[in-house]
Amino acid sequence: MEKDIDLVAPWLKMDPTRWLAGAFAGIFGGLVALGIAAVYCQMNGDEALFPVKLMALPFLGSTATEVGLGNTTVLPVVVGFVAFEALCAFLGAVFAHFTYSNAFAPLLGMGFTWGAFSWIFINNLFSPSFLAIRAAELSRGAGFGFWMSFGLSLMSVSFFDRMLRGQKR
Repeated sequence: MEKDIDLVAPWLKMDPTRWLAGAFAGIFGGLVALGIAAVYCQMNGDEALFPVKLMALPFLGSTATEVGLGNTTVLPVVVGFVAFEALCAFLGAVFAHFTYSNAFAPLLGMGFTWGAFSWIFINNLFSPSFLAIRAAELSRGAGFGFWMSFGLSLMSVSFFDRMLRGQKR
């Protein structure tokens, strides 16, 4: 007689080390996504810092995305970077909690799912609720690439989990 697998039991386990690994993976994923977005913006003739400044729009309003270098750029870049990386660390910790495996295939599938989830809910539903972001009229297609690169980068949770636990490959 086959025994049913309890799919929820691993989610009820408290594992702060795994959460920390997920936070590190989220920060790494945020850096990857911002880097890809900066290259994309630069290739399209836009300011490379625009993706970071964009993250400051809910806090600083439309002045956050002003073009140029100097004192007017420092605050939006710092606020945008800190806010986005904090969000990424949180999303990474949640990702790690629900993906208790370090195997490649499950992490790949969940990374793709997490990227799609983030694109749908954060990029297309939540972010436009801020008037300044809605007014920026961002490309939904570019947002898809951004969030997918983030989600797939979360596969690095395996590396960080092993590093924190002191395990070799």
